[in-house]
Amino acid sequence: MTARTDMRVLLDGYWWVDGPPSGRLVLREAIGQWAQSYPGDELFLAVPADRVDSARATVPEGVRIVPTRSRVHPLINSVELPFVARKIGNVDAVLAQNFSPVGSPSVVYVHDVLFQSNPEWFTRVERAYLSLIPRLARRAGSVVTSSGAERMRIRSHNPELGRVATSGLGVARGLLSVEPVAPPVASTIVEFVLTVGRLNVRKNVQRIIDAGVGSGLITPEYPLVVVGEASGKNAPIPPSTRAAVDDGSVIFTGRLSEGELRWLYENCDYFCCLSLGEGFGLPPVEARAFGARVLVSDLDVFRETLGANATYVDPLDEGRIAAAMAALAKAGPEDRRSTASRESADNDWPEVIRVLREELRHVSHSIGGATR
Repeated sequence: MTARTDMRVLLDGYWWVDGPPSGRLVLREAIGQWAQSYPGDELFLAVPADRVDSARATVPEGVRIVPTRSRVHPLINSVELPFVARKIGNVDAVLAQNFSPVGSPSVVYVHDVLFQSNPEWFTRVERAYLSLIPRLARRAGSVVTSSGAERMRIRSHNPELGRVATSGLGVARGLLSVEPVAPPVASTIVEFVLTVGRLNVRKNVQRIIDAGVGSGLITPEYPLVVVGEASGKNAPIPPSTRAAVDDGSVIFTGRLSEGELRWLYENCDYFCCLSLGEGFGLPPVEARAFGARVLVSDLDVFRETLGANATYVDPLDEGRIAAAMAALAKAGPEDRRSTASRESADNDWPEVIRVLREELRHVSHSIGGATR
């Protein structure tokens, strides 16, 4: 009897319609690439019942949506997904994000465990919620994360876990293919510095502002454009930053469309990300894909994802940050854009899916077959 090579996989679709940008990115890009690369696989996307109608418009052809009843992500994944898998029948394994199912062959994609290494960056409520991730991960047949640096962090703080694999990440294909659209802020600026990401204490945006404005490098004529929304633990905004916002030296845009974000990547003088910690840190990789020069924190994960294609600086040293910003601002016209690498960014998703599928197949085989 010939062994079946195609797979039946139940996927956690809690973040398909809304959720943290990184979670939605991994989910949407992975499933889109999966349906393209392995058309013989049967994919079932578990989506909360009240979001099913919204999900139908964007789910790739052939992917079947199954509703879940609970509204709480850890409860859906740990309790409801195994029940759904049994109801579907012959499911090889479940692929979940952050919270692993209990009682079904599963792979859990863990974005990061920064809440374990640096709890001071998170609120008490966030820490309590996120603490379920490593507890449930012990039930998974395999854990997958985005970078080698994050794999080491997961291993360091959770030595009891078994298999931990690295998948990498890619730039969203929608971002690579969308037409650039000038955002409203474009009408008021000519040259500018850009930073992108959720606004919280870990992203360290305040130190970019303090170094840039304090040194006179960031001005109304050469502003810092900050793209992102508040999320998580934040420090109070000092009067100096309020003054910089008032005079136009710092411009907060909130969330933008993919077309607007691409325009900013393509037109910024340089991109700056001085995060204190990342599991992967996609915005600098996106900026590089569109030819922007990047200034980033000297973190292992950025050394891994950017290599020699970035300027590195201690994210806690305002003097060195200002010096690096000054050097980038003084670069000649021939040095203002880097060599774009969109093709490489676009080719990352097939590898992500290969790793995820390999881990799912390993889990399914090691446990002894499909969920019936």
